[in-house]
Amino acid sequence: MFDLANQLRADGGGPVHDLSLGNPSLEPPEVWRRAVLDLLQTEPPGMHRYMTSAGFPEVREFLAERESARYGLELSAQDVTMTVGAAGGLNVIFNALVDPSDEIVVPAPYFSEYEHYCENVGAALVPVATTLDFQLDPTAIDAAIGPKCRVVMLNSPNNPSGAIYSHDALVELAGVLERSNRTRTKPIVVVEDAPYRDLVHDGTDAPSILQHYPHSVLVTSHSKDLGLAGERIGYVVVSPQLFGRDFVNRAAAFCNRVLGFVNAPALMQRILPIVLADPMGRVDVTVYARRCRTMAEGLRALGFEIPVPRAGFFLFPRLPDRLRTTDGGDIALAQRLVEERTIVVPGTAFGGPGHLRLSMATSEEAVASALAAFTKVCAEV
Repeated sequence: MFDLANQLRADGGGPVHDLSLGNPSLEPPEVWRRAVLDLLQTEPPGMHRYMTSAGFPEVREFLAERESARYGLELSAQDVTMTVGAAGGLNVIFNALVDPSDEIVVPAPYFSEYEHYCENVGAALVPVATTLDFQLDPTAIDAAIGPKCRVVMLNSPNNPSGAIYSHDALVELAGVLERSNRTRTKPIVVVEDAPYRDLVHDGTDAPSILQHYPHSVLVTSHSKDLGLAGERIGYVVVSPQLFGRDFVNRAAAFCNRVLGFVNAPALMQRILPIVLADPMGRVDVTVYARRCRTMAEGLRALGFEIPVPRAGFFLFPRLPDRLRTTDGGDIALAQRLVEERTIVVPGTAFGGPGHLRLSMATSEEAVASALAAFTKVCAEV
């Protein structure tokens, strides 16, 4: 869909209203630019050479202290592996933990590339339904956990829905997993993909499974909260209570290398402690929140069902019944919107047929024009 948007831009037929890709539209904070310039002017010898595959020790120490304070854990630098974005981190930790034929359980809707990350390690993705407002259903997860389950994958705040999994649901899920572990030689590991955790619209903290379940791994990046998607800087945090903690940490560093990442970008590693220590070191989430509210209100007026957006810059509206039951449903509607030069992604790609994923990492003009396109197409169907 992103490539299609570029093709439409090249045809000279007018503006394209691209709501397809989660490509941050807000520029990195000014503190990031200053830090890059200062560091390049005073860079120490060897700053751009290889380092240990897990990353610079002083950067990992900074992040361990930061995450320890955030989640009430006693993390060490060895529990942090710097990665090429969160996507690189997920592939690293899956390779470290998962054997071929293992199962990875994930609440739906989910980020579509999870399917390919599972294929990379020969694992099977097992989707599990969430509630109507995209909240976790621990009972459904319990029913989906079979003898081959190795990982439960969580993504909160969620892409594509923007939902934040509640504290109570995470506590209940932890209980489900602890009971299941009683009959296992290796416990189920929860991998929490959390690149949107600092884009909560009201500024509060998103609950984390790290606080409730010992066998947890957090994967995150600064693609979204610092607007650095193209710089590919992220990291893996292994809970100090994880079964096999030391082995997993060593395996993560090893997989970082042999998967071809080798190490996370050196310059971006050096920048993180400078930027993250600054109170101004993040983008203005209120911009994304405003666009989400505008689009959500407009779609509800057209009969779409959509919970109040809480985080990130994605919306996952459910089509009105008359559109959902039309031949092709979400795919047909997405194709029809292309004719109005509006690009969205069918929910089928995220394990949520009958929905659309819309990215508000765009402009105010694109939001208004896309709403006009929705209005026109819905009136015609």
